[in-house]
Amino acid sequence: LELRDIDLSIQIHDSLDLQRTLSEGKDIVFENNIPAETIVQVDLLQIRELFNNLISNAVKYSQEDEVKITIDAKEMDDFIVISVKDTGMGLDSDQIPHVFEEFYKADYSRHDLQSTGLGLSICKRIVEKHGGRIWVESQGKGKGSTFFFTLKPYKRTSGEENINTN
Repeated sequence: LELRDIDLSIQIHDSLDLQRTLSEGKDIVFENNIPAETIVQVDLLQIRELFNNLISNAVKYSQEDEVKITIDAKEMDDFIVISVKDTGMGLDSDQIPHVFEEFYKADYSRHDLQSTGLGLSICKRIVEKHGGRIWVESQGKGKGSTFFFTLKPYKRTSGEENINTN
C-alpha cells in the first residue's frame, strides 16, 4: 500500500461526480454527508476503486423510481465507519452472508453478463488491507441496502502542522 493522508469528503465528492457523469439520463440523488476534513490514511488508488465499486453497485441495483444514494461517516471507537446506503433492490437474509464471495451474484443479477461478480470481493480485500472490515445490512428485497466499512482515522502526531489532503 502507498498510504497517503486524504480528505474522505473530497474523495467521495470526486467518486460521486464520476457516477453522475456515468449515470446521465437517470434520475438519481446523491447525498454526501461526510464532514469536511475527515482525514484517513489510505492507498488513494485502492480507496477510489472501493468507492467507485460500492457507488456504481448502488446505482446499478437501484430501482427506477426514487433512486437515492447516501454516503455517511462517523467516528466510533478507533475507526471511522463509512456507509453507502441505496434505495435499491435489497437483499434477502440468505444472500447477505455471500455477497463478498468471489463470483457471487444475487439472484436478480446472475444473468448480467457485464458483471464478473468480483466487485464486492475486491472491496472486501481493499478494506481488509487497510485494517478495517466491511459488511452489509438490508431489510429485504425492495428495501435497499447499506454497505458499511471501517477505516482508521488519521492521527496527528505532536509537532505536525498540516497534511496533504489531495
